[in-house]
Amino acid sequence: MLFLLTIIGFLTISSCWSEIFSYNPPKNLSQAIIIGVKKCGTRALLKFLSIHPAIAVASTELHFFDSYTNFQHGLQWYRAQIPINRSSQHIIIEKTPSYFINKSTPLRIARLLPDAQLIIIIRDPITRAISDYVQLRNRHRFYPSFDDWISSSNFTQRTPVKIGCYTQYLRRWLKYFPRHQMHFVDGENLIHHPWEELEHVQTFLNLPVRIHREDFYFNPNKYGFPCLRQTNGCLGLNKGRRHPVIANQTRNKLNDFYLTCNAKLKRLAQINFSWI
Repeated sequence: MLFLLTIIGFLTISSCWSEIFSYNPPKNLSQAIIIGVKKCGTRALLKFLSIHPAIAVASTELHFFDSYTNFQHGLQWYRAQIPINRSSQHIIIEKTPSYFINKSTPLRIARLLPDAQLIIIIRDPITRAISDYVQLRNRHRFYPSFDDWISSSNFTQRTPVKIGCYTQYLRRWLKYFPRHQMHFVDGENLIHHPWEELEHVQTFLNLPVRIHREDFYFNPNKYGFPCLRQTNGCLGLNKGRRHPVIANQTRNKLNDFYLTCNAKLKRLAQINFSWI
C-alpha cells in the first residue's frame, strides 16, 4: 500500500511538472511576485502597490509554489487564483512571504515563470525577529519574555532568528534568477518614507510613477504606521503592534550574531540599507 501511494504521489507531481514544462505561460499569470520576507512588511507593500492603476494584485497568499498540495493541483488551479488582468492593468502581483525560505520554490518559479520579477522586502533582522516573536506570543497564553527567549544557548536555531540571516536563503534564489530580476525593498524605510520605496518598486517594474507622498498619512493609533488616503486604508488590528522593550544584553547578542550575516547580505544583494 505504501509503495502504491508513493507511486501515485510521484505520478501526480510528475504530471504537474510535465504540464509546466510544456506550458507557454499566459499573460494572466503573475509577472511579479513578492516572495518575502515574513514580518518585514509584505502585506503593507502589496496594499500600497494595489492603488497603482496598472497593477492587479491577488487578494490572498496563494501558496502555490511552496505547498505540496496546491502545487499538485496544477496550473489551472493557480490561474484561477490570479485576478483578471484588465486592459488598463499591465502587471499582476501575488505575494506569499514563505516562498523566500522554502527550498522547492525557487526552482518551481524558475520553471514556470522564468521572467518573473521578484520583490524582496527585508528589514533590520532584530526588529523582524521581535515582530515574529510578538506574533507567536499572541498565539499562546503563556510565553517567555523575548529576553528569556534569546537567553537560551540554542537561540540561533529558533526560526524567527534564523530567517533574519537572509543570505542563506538568497543564495538559493540566485541559482535560478539573475540579480537584475530582483528588487530589494527596505522595510524600515517603507514605514517612515513609503513613497520612496514605492517609487523604486514602480521603476523596477517599468511602470510610470503613480504613487506619491500625498497618497499616505500616518496613523497615531497604529504607532505612526503609514496608511493610504484614497482607500482610507490602514492594515488590520494585528498590524502595527507595539514591540516589547528588550535588554541591551539581548540586543548586543543579536547584533553579534547578525553582523556577519548582514555583511554577506550587503555584498550578495548589492544593497546598502542604513541598518546593514
